[in-house]
Amino acid sequence: MGRRADIIADLGGATPALRRYARALCAGAGPAIADDLVQSALQSVGARIRARELRPADLAEARIEAYAALVALAQKKLANAPGPASRHPPVVHGLASLCFDERAMLLLVSLEGFGYDASARIVGASRETALARLMRARATLGAEGLRPVASSEGGRRAASHLRVVK
Repeated sequence: MGRRADIIADLGGATPALRRYARALCAGAGPAIADDLVQSALQSVGARIRARELRPADLAEARIEAYAALVALAQKKLANAPGPASRHPPVVHGLASLCFDERAMLLLVSLEGFGYDASARIVGASRETALARLMRARATLGAEGLRPVASSEGGRRAASHLRVVK
């Protein structure tokens, strides 16, 4: 098997993390929409690698491209998506209240653990713009009372309110 085929095959292992991110990014719009976004993003990146439009050096770079494709697709698809139902927890409503760019950046850093540079690359913004979005998202959630409790106070990280989807 060639290097491209190996990267495409290994990229399938990123599916659970992509699903977790997509479901949080959709903020209550529904798991079917999130799953469709993941499938489309993986197909898009796989097709671009096969067509040699995209030449990732390793799996980490291909994973970043998959997240970038997912963000681009989600931004289009979620423009008219319904908001979360009243039964959803406050953190889902808080995420839904954020603009898409702020939500995407916040989840990349806090839920997925990407660094600032990788997150900025994924959302297609400069590092400074991405950091500004992240700060606005954190401030908005903090103002809504969804601020994470410091671990020194016996609390958990903000991302602990989100379920891990496998």
